[in-house]
Amino acid sequence: MQQSQKIPFSRPISIRDAGNNNTVRTVKSVNGANEVLIDWPHARRGPVYQDTMAIIQAALDGSESPEKAREAFEAFAIHAGVLANG
Repeated sequence: MQQSQKIPFSRPISIRDAGNNNTVRTVKSVNGANEVLIDWPHARRGPVYQDTMAIIQAALDGSESPEKAREAFEAFAIHAGVLANG
């Protein structure tokens, strides 16, 4: 995995904290999206989470594009109701 090297998104994605809607986090990279997903509450992990995590991991491994990872993460944020800049 290329976790030591940040893989930037073309545009950042702002999300509200899952536990506190007043806190906004700006996710600027595949690595940042991975951190959000790792910290995501276990009770809220479903098929969309699993699919998104798989794409993020593939982007970290270099077998998927950062843009595809960004699209998947943005779709996940919309699905989870935490997208702040949409």
